[in-house]
Amino acid sequence: MRRFVALILIVLLLTPLAGEVGAAGNAQPLFKIDMTIKVAPVVIENTSTWLGTFKMYVVLTDPHYRAYFDYLASNNTTAANEEFKSFVKELVYDNMKDNLEKRYEAANVSSTIYLPSGGPVKVLDNWSAVVTFAVTNFLVSDGKTLRCPATGNLDFVYKGHVFDYTWNRLTLILPQDYEIANLAPVPDDLSDNVAVWNNGDFIPLIELYTRVYSYVRFLNATRKEISLQYDPHEGYVQFNATFTGANATPVIISQLLASFKATMNIMSIDTRQENGSLVVIGIARPEVAYKETSSEKIWKAMVKLPGAFDSISVVGGSYVVAPDHTIIITVTEKKSTYRFYAYGIAAVLVVVAVLIVVKRRGTKEETETEPEEPGEEEPSPESEEQESPEEDEGGGE
Repeated sequence: MRRFVALILIVLLLTPLAGEVGAAGNAQPLFKIDMTIKVAPVVIENTSTWLGTFKMYVVLTDPHYRAYFDYLASNNTTAANEEFKSFVKELVYDNMKDNLEKRYEAANVSSTIYLPSGGPVKVLDNWSAVVTFAVTNFLVSDGKTLRCPATGNLDFVYKGHVFDYTWNRLTLILPQDYEIANLAPVPDDLSDNVAVWNNGDFIPLIELYTRVYSYVRFLNATRKEISLQYDPHEGYVQFNATFTGANATPVIISQLLASFKATMNIMSIDTRQENGSLVVIGIARPEVAYKETSSEKIWKAMVKLPGAFDSISVVGGSYVVAPDHTIIITVTEKKSTYRFYAYGIAAVLVVVAVLIVVKRRGTKEETETEPEEPGEEEPSPESEEQESPEEDEGGGE
């Protein structure tokens, strides 16, 4: 008797829904859905692809079905949750899967759907659930742009009737280092490559520029100037490159730095925003040829630039442009003449000093070896004494 009453109750609960499902083209009447799609490049089995990861938070809003699952849970909670899980899978996941497969088939693009280990549906409290899965080739490239083949309005099939697969909120998370080419319809909010739409029934048109094409567009839209200075004594080139006229996104800055590093022997490099321009400052070690003449020292430093520049200037030297965006900087240094004068004066002083020393030595030797001249002999004391008596005798006469 209780089973019969329960069956009658369920029939009565579900009967009002018959009138609703007869109205094809209306919004799906069963769930409130908040959907997030995160897009990112990945490598799966050594193959690069773009993965779209769907996470759909669904809440059962139909009062008749809520009463039905409440009734099941009053008898067996586990069985009620399992039935609710199957219910969500059939209506939310399977309908989305069918929509995606039709879109990819129409675009002639292959794709694979990946599910979590526990399946696409995880049951939460209060007859809510999270539906999770991922799709490969969510974006495909034509060389310039990356485009979503799954773009379009969504269908929701229930009991043989077609409804609009409506959601309350859709959040699209795109990689920040890619430039958005187009989003349609225009999102209700867009910030840092995160777009939000409210109350819709579609997967939006999604187009991103490829990294290479973003870089090319930036270069074509900017005026490019570079100033270089070669220091022959330190052996490096300082450069300052300015790009004016277009916004430099993170992916463009990354590509630009990579291009400098690929063509120049970079020792250090950095960027800054200055008066609406992107400035690249760096130091590179060039290839150097050196020669020397009697009066000059000459250095020729060769630097290959990452591309063509509208204006090139060299500080402290001259330059010529060689093929393949190569700059040859010539720095000439005159030899200082005062050194030669100093060396000459020093040499003369040394010679003079040597001559003086030699002359002095010669004069000294002559002085020491010269003989003394003969002179008059002085009378000895004895002679004087002998003569004295004679003088006395004379005096006596």
